[in-house]
Amino acid sequence: MTEKIFEIKGEIMEKGGKKPFSKKVKAKTTSFATEKVICLFGSKNKIKRNKIFIQETKEVKADGKKEK
Repeated sequence: MTEKIFEIKGEIMEKGGKKPFSKKVKAKTTSFATEKVICLFGSKNKIKRNKIFIQETKEVKADGKKEK
């Protein structure tokens, strides 16, 4: 199974309120992509899992266009 590119959109809860984000990651499935984004925010920004809210997960083609 080859890796696909997923675009994950959501919000992070911070002291000043909610902050929207959009990240693109390579993963095999949508659940792996979601987990990867949560882990990235946790390791780089020290944000707890319960402060990250995923709203949308889309598969994106390699050229950047959204796949149906």
